[in-house]
Amino acid sequence: MTGVLPRDDALAIQEILALFAHVFDNNDVAGLGLVFTSDVRVDIGLGPSRTYRGLAEFADYVRSRSAAEPDHHTVNTSLLPQEDGSVRARSRYLGVNLEGRLTSGEFLDVLVCTPRGWRISYRRSVPRTPRPAGTGVPVSQVLEPWLGTSAGRP
Repeated sequence: MTGVLPRDDALAIQEILALFAHVFDNNDVAGLGLVFTSDVRVDIGLGPSRTYRGLAEFADYVRSRSAAEPDHHTVNTSLLPQEDGSVRARSRYLGVNLEGRLTSGEFLDVLVCTPRGWRISYRRSVPRTPRPAGTGVPVSQVLEPWLGTSAGRP
C-alpha cells in the first residue's frame, strides 16, 4: 500500500491514535489491546530510551504510572502508507499535568492492519518540551530517519 491511504483506513487509524490517550491516561490496562498489537515495542525518550517489549510489559508500566502524570492530547497527525502495508503515523502530543503545566512531544508510530483492525505495533515517544537536561540527541536526529520511506518497524 503506497500512495494515498483509503479514507476508511485513515479514519480507523485516527480513531486508534485518539483512543490511546483515553486508555493510557485512565490506566485502562484492559483497553491496551484495542490500541496495540500483543508484540508492541514502545520506546520512550531521546537518546537512551526506556523500552517496553510486548503488551504485558507495557501494561506493567501503565499500572505503575502516578495519578500526577499528564493527560495526553494527540494532534496534527500525518500518515505515511508503506510498501509492506503498514502505515507510519507522526503525531504531536500535548500533555497537561495536575498543576496545569504543559509538555509536548512527538509520537512516531507504525500501525499494522490485524484481523481485529488497525493496531500500533511500534511507538516512539519523543519529548520536545520540557527537554530533559543532558539528552544530547537533537529531536531532528530521531525524526529525520523516521520521515524516510523505509518500510517496517524501526
